[in-house]
Amino acid sequence: MKTFSSSPLTAADVLQTGRWFSHAAEQFEILAWDSQKPLVVEARSANNGAVHQFTLLELFGAQAITRFATNRKDLENELEISGQSDLRYGADATTLPERLLKRADRIIQIVEAVQAQIEQIKRQYCLAAKSFSLADITRQACQSIASPVSRSSYYAYHRLCRLHFGDRALIAAALHRKTFGKTRIDPNAQHFVDTVIRRFYRSNPPLRAQTVYNIAQQIWQHNRRWWLDLGHAAGRDFDDLVERLLDGRKVIDDFLSDPEQIQRLTQIRLPSRSWFYGYVSWFNTQPGEGEKTYVLRHGQADWEANFMLFDRFAQTAVLPLQHVFADHCLLDVLHVDDEFREVIGRLWLTVLIDAFSRAVLGIYLTYEAPCIESIQGALHHAIWPKLGLDKYGIDLPWNCYGIPQRLSLDNAWAHHSYSLEDLTRALAGGGRYTRMELVFRPPYQARYGALVERLFGNLSGQIRELLPGAILQPDKRHWHNANQAACLLYRDILRIVHQLIIDYLHTPHRELDGLTPHEKWLHGLELMTPLAPPLTPQVERSFWRLNPENRVATREGLALFGLHYWDVGLAGLRGRDRQGCQRRYHLRYDPSDVSRVAVFENGIWLGDGCARELRLADGTYESVSLWELELAKDLIRQRDPQHRLRPHSWLVHILEARELIEQRQTEQKLIRRKLQQLQERRPGRPRKGSTAPPLGAEQIVQAEQLMAEMQSKDADPRTRLLETLGEVL
Repeated sequence: MKTFSSSPLTAADVLQTGRWFSHAAEQFEILAWDSQKPLVVEARSANNGAVHQFTLLELFGAQAITRFATNRKDLENELEISGQSDLRYGADATTLPERLLKRADRIIQIVEAVQAQIEQIKRQYCLAAKSFSLADITRQACQSIASPVSRSSYYAYHRLCRLHFGDRALIAAALHRKTFGKTRIDPNAQHFVDTVIRRFYRSNPPLRAQTVYNIAQQIWQHNRRWWLDLGHAAGRDFDDLVERLLDGRKVIDDFLSDPEQIQRLTQIRLPSRSWFYGYVSWFNTQPGEGEKTYVLRHGQADWEANFMLFDRFAQTAVLPLQHVFADHCLLDVLHVDDEFREVIGRLWLTVLIDAFSRAVLGIYLTYEAPCIESIQGALHHAIWPKLGLDKYGIDLPWNCYGIPQRLSLDNAWAHHSYSLEDLTRALAGGGRYTRMELVFRPPYQARYGALVERLFGNLSGQIRELLPGAILQPDKRHWHNANQAACLLYRDILRIVHQLIIDYLHTPHRELDGLTPHEKWLHGLELMTPLAPPLTPQVERSFWRLNPENRVATREGLALFGLHYWDVGLAGLRGRDRQGCQRRYHLRYDPSDVSRVAVFENGIWLGDGCARELRLADGTYESVSLWELELAKDLIRQRDPQHRLRPHSWLVHILEARELIEQRQTEQKLIRRKLQQLQERRPGRPRKGSTAPPLGAEQIVQAEQLMAEMQSKDADPRTRLLETLGEVL
């Protein structure tokens, strides 16, 4: 609580350096006041930074009261309180709009009607000797009046009436908008502010609002407050005039000496710093209204160029690997499997592209939707040189590799994983190599990854043109059936994707001044050389998926997925550390083969452990994917819900699952062939392959004997397993 001294304040107390005062609706900071020359006070304006000199007569003899405070915040609070006081005692009903007076009358009527109903309901409860709640009877009263209102509205109206003592004029005056009475900015000054924001606030790296306002203040002072008069400055050279006034290296005297040019200029007042901050914040926090206002003033092209584009990495990147974008794309082509040539869907392509050269650093093609393996696999392909391109029939070079300095990602769950964060630390090697920084793009803003999205658009267009089984656009899908035309294998798709990427790398780009991305990359290597860590077993295993929970070595081994992993080289892991605590380890695994895991402690690879439950009689381990293991568990639960899962028998269950999958695939293939035969035998339709010779009697007998042997053979997969192991029950 503030306390005030009983002794009166002197001029030396009020006019101290650093204190603030308000004069003529403007705030000033005292810069200097000399008691030897007490009649002059030097102060700086908070709006434009200009230095003014005031006499004591101007400060203390003016009709408008000059208010003093120790700092600017206290001065603003005092002005706000004084403004409310002036409003309270100076409201005149004759100067207020009629609509506000009518609304004030309605508020007063509602409050009086509700209060009367509350008193009536209270009396009824008292006569009936019933207890009541004030909130309940207030709700009843609000609904029982002629124009029902909500309880929250009544509380707001009641608070307004109580604050202004039920005075109609004061209530109407309080209903003014918050910006009532504030001066509106001049259109020419508004154009100046918008021009400075377009030029400097959306730069890369983006400047702070404080810095942009300082720049605006310097330009305003350099031009001696002159700016374009929008009513007279129209013409073809309008943009040239703007550039001329923004150039702080040229004086404005040439303009002022030209009678024709000076008619196109006018002096403006620089908005206050607080207004500028609020204006910038308004555009950023309310893009809908901000967009409409900006487009109305400057056009749609300026809005898209300044407020809809992310940082211009392509123009500001000066070195390779400085900014790298990663994204995923679902290829518009169906492919078939190797064994049955059945359509198995579409593939996901992950691409890393360099902003400096537009070169593709790495790719990864997988069946799964974007996951940890997708981004880590693409990084693995990007960091080290590309070898073995000749197996794809490629004789052009692909010399783009290295650790990205900043990797721009979208907000997929896989990108926010512990596994990727741990991989960045492992690649840094304790500071010996580049520490990759993960940068996440704003959600639902696909335009922030425009570089890689444009590449995906080009690849998709070429795939739809070149490959059979391609999924066309909705308006062209009637041209052919992609499911029937699909015939390419996974390795075919991988080969074609490599060829398309190489073609892209060696295609001249207009935005690169006619250079190809590969040539641009080689020019960048003249300034730096990428250094990749050696591909040791530890680094190789760092690209496996990380299990976030640490594990303790028990007597059975390291438990994961219901299996127990161990190896002879891990015998010392059961011991304790130097503090006598149990040692904890992190495990990395490959989802395509969970028979082996990599054991890490404090980022150091200690060795690999193998699943004991998957060991075969010859000492090798059955290769099992994670989805096969989960499928085997689900089959056990469906077969017998009361069955207790026993890890030592999971190898048999996995083999059963594989047998079941193989059986279902054979049945599916047989059913499709039967359906095809039935369709060929439809009346009025010629049979396919009618020229093929019919089966002979000898071939029919052989087929019947083979089917009889298959029916007599024991179909139990456990029996086949025991036969393979050379054991009998």
